[in-house]
Amino acid sequence: MHNKKKTQLLLANFSVFIMIFSIFSFILYSTIKSTQYVRVDNELKSAKNIIMRGASYNFSPMIPPMNPRITTIIYGENGEIIQPSKNYSFFEQNSKQLKPKELDKLYDFTIGEYSFRTISFSATLQGKFVIVQLITNTNPERDILTNLLRILIIGGIVISIVSVAAALYLADKSMKPIIDSWNKQKEFVENASHELRTPLTIIQSKLELMLLEPKASIMDKYELLAPALSETRRISKMVSDLLTLARSDSNTTELEKSYIDITKLIKNVSEPYKEIAEAEGKSLNLKLQQDISIFADEKRLNQLIIILLDNSLKYTEEGCFINIKACIKNNDFLLEVSDNGIGIKEENRKRIFERFFREDKARSRKTGGSGLGLSIAKWIVEKHEGVIEASPVTPKGTLIKVIIPLKL
Repeated sequence: MHNKKKTQLLLANFSVFIMIFSIFSFILYSTIKSTQYVRVDNELKSAKNIIMRGASYNFSPMIPPMNPRITTIIYGENGEIIQPSKNYSFFEQNSKQLKPKELDKLYDFTIGEYSFRTISFSATLQGKFVIVQLITNTNPERDILTNLLRILIIGGIVISIVSVAAALYLADKSMKPIIDSWNKQKEFVENASHELRTPLTIIQSKLELMLLEPKASIMDKYELLAPALSETRRISKMVSDLLTLARSDSNTTELEKSYIDITKLIKNVSEPYKEIAEAEGKSLNLKLQQDISIFADEKRLNQLIIILLDNSLKYTEEGCFINIKACIKNNDFLLEVSDNGIGIKEENRKRIFERFFREDKARSRKTGGSGLGLSIAKWIVEKHEGVIEASPVTPKGTLIKVIIPLKL
């Protein structure tokens, strides 16, 4: 499918290049051709006007030469030449091709390798009715246009070759985000399927075991029901997270912003996590600047803080600490959640915000993680035009830093 799409983009880009060059060449050639022949036509018309204005005067038998490029031939009533031109012998030999075909109209004709443009008209000179023919050689104009055409053809061949290379390059560049998006979508579906299949398998197996003893009481089968219920909650949370990310991809979720007391929000969200931390032998410490008010979506920031605290609790052991710091710095709201837990490997630090990425999959399954939390956290922060990043804590642990502009 990708190769087919790439070929279509290649042909489309190539066609655009060729079309642009063709239009440019046509306009250039037409403009120069028009300019060249307009000058020739103006010279012939100017000579005609001079002769017509002087027709009432007493001309000598010969019309004096005007523009050196123009040859004048005068025909009598019977079509005989009564004023020979400076190239009389040449025109006499080609009199049939030379003879005026129509009057008062500019037209071209060719004799051998020579090109001419001419105009003929009737006049009365010294009381006699005559036909005056003005002829100019247009070989210079023809040569200019021929050379231009040759240059455009050669240029067209060169442009075609360059266009193929450029079209191929642009097709590759255009396909890269499509392929990346396709691969991410494919990976997303595979990961989601895998994550959903495992808890569903557990639920199915537990229920099948229960069916072997249909008369048993719920108390008797508690060891089967409890894991099934736990996996059901896990699926429900995962589906909710997947819907959040799907809406973020389609840009259908709008923030409901208002001025909120972020200090108070962090305290309220942290309260139950303090109890959980104490129960697990950990300490949760708050260092908050008082009365910080920011313009943000309270529901989404509540979700962000929960994700960060939940993550820290999952990846810390008994005796570890979790610190939360919030303050105003450089006209931005700064939130830091740090711990001295197991930390993140250097090579995985940039990947922790990818969907379904989990450094320790076995531990994530044990703690109920799906690898979607930090992806949602990143979306929330970016929706507030902020940045989120992870860095190590010395000697061990992780620091998650969130920066959100105060004025959005």
